[in-house]
Amino acid sequence: MADTHALLRAEMIVTGNTKAAVKAAGGGSSDLWTVPPDQIHYDVRDNVRPLDPGRVRHVANLIKENGYDRKKPLGCFVRKVDGEDLIFVYEGQHRYHGALLAITEGAHIERLPIVIDEAKSVSRVNLIYAGITNNDSEKLTPLQLAEKVIELQDLGEPNATICRRLNVTDQTIRDVLLLAHAPAALHKLVRDKVVSSTLAIDEIRAHGGEKALDRLQNAATEAKAVGKAKVTKKALAKPTTHKVTDAHAKQLLQALQSVLHDPIFGKLSPGTIAGIHAALTPHADLLDAVPATRAKYRIHKPNEHGVYTDCETLKAPLFKRTNKHPVEIDLAHVDLGKWIYSTSYAIGTAAGSSPCKLRGADTTYQTRGQAIRAAVQSLREQLDQWNTRNAKEMPGVHAWLEQLWTAPDPDWTGEMATEVAK
Repeated sequence: MADTHALLRAEMIVTGNTKAAVKAAGGGSSDLWTVPPDQIHYDVRDNVRPLDPGRVRHVANLIKENGYDRKKPLGCFVRKVDGEDLIFVYEGQHRYHGALLAITEGAHIERLPIVIDEAKSVSRVNLIYAGITNNDSEKLTPLQLAEKVIELQDLGEPNATICRRLNVTDQTIRDVLLLAHAPAALHKLVRDKVVSSTLAIDEIRAHGGEKALDRLQNAATEAKAVGKAKVTKKALAKPTTHKVTDAHAKQLLQALQSVLHDPIFGKLSPGTIAGIHAALTPHADLLDAVPATRAKYRIHKPNEHGVYTDCETLKAPLFKRTNKHPVEIDLAHVDLGKWIYSTSYAIGTAAGSSPCKLRGADTTYQTRGQAIRAAVQSLREQLDQWNTRNAKEMPGVHAWLEQLWTAPDPDWTGEMATEVAK
């Protein structure tokens, strides 16, 4: 699970002796084991579904009126704790807590019926699978399922095994993990049933986690203003693809300005040159300055290990939740017309870095812009992996990399273009 929703972790289960545990608890047996309620233990980590206080209250009321239904035994196993064999419930937690609540309010329940799993079948993985499949009549929400899928992955279960044992498709796994890595605030909208899991997944797939959160929060605010509790697909703002916004217009003008300052601009046809000048001249005040001449760069010097530590560093925008720059690019001007780069990143649970070091003439680039574009391409390949692809930092990183990729290169010359053309 992403950091947006902390998962509960548990130690390896050490199984205990069933008869010894029941005897120590003062229990008896017929077709089922029966045990005093206060001798049954509970650990939230053994149950796949979060405890619902409202459901506990409902079950307690039923027990107080009708007694505990002995046809509904609790699913339990025996765990060794500090050398003692103790009984833990892992299936029927709401019946268990409902019975305890009913007892505190006057209900008389001497023993609860339980079925204890054989020790050889008890493992964290099997508890998770059993908890999910035994809840099939009241299916887990996609978010609850995602939490357990990630825990199974952490325990070494392959996706193919998870799909087979839960009878779900690869697409289901991908969808719930997409939701799992979304911002915590989006999870809350889903848990509060303001937004359906399906709609949330569709929005994340289309816009990324942060943008999806903004759209859904805005839609929730608008729905609440008109007395509606839920966000529907129809209520979401449609992207204005049919219209060029001011921001888009400025981007187009800046792209034209980059063409204007390109060293081989003069080799374009006269009509194209005239058209660009005509388009740009009336809007010059809207454009950011783009260098039209080559800048002068100092030569960087390596340390005794050949690493360029005193070099230029480009940093992705600060990610507010971690207060860190998730990606950095180091640029070193090692000689006239020779640039090198190195990259580093720390995104989610993934990290990588390399020293800025000269590794041969074939790894140098003629201009600073060429080195930047090579670094961007390298980062795109490095970050296209399962544990970074859907991380919360990635939308901002993608936007930053795209900005670097499309930036003009004022050091690019007509001679270089001619050489490349050969």
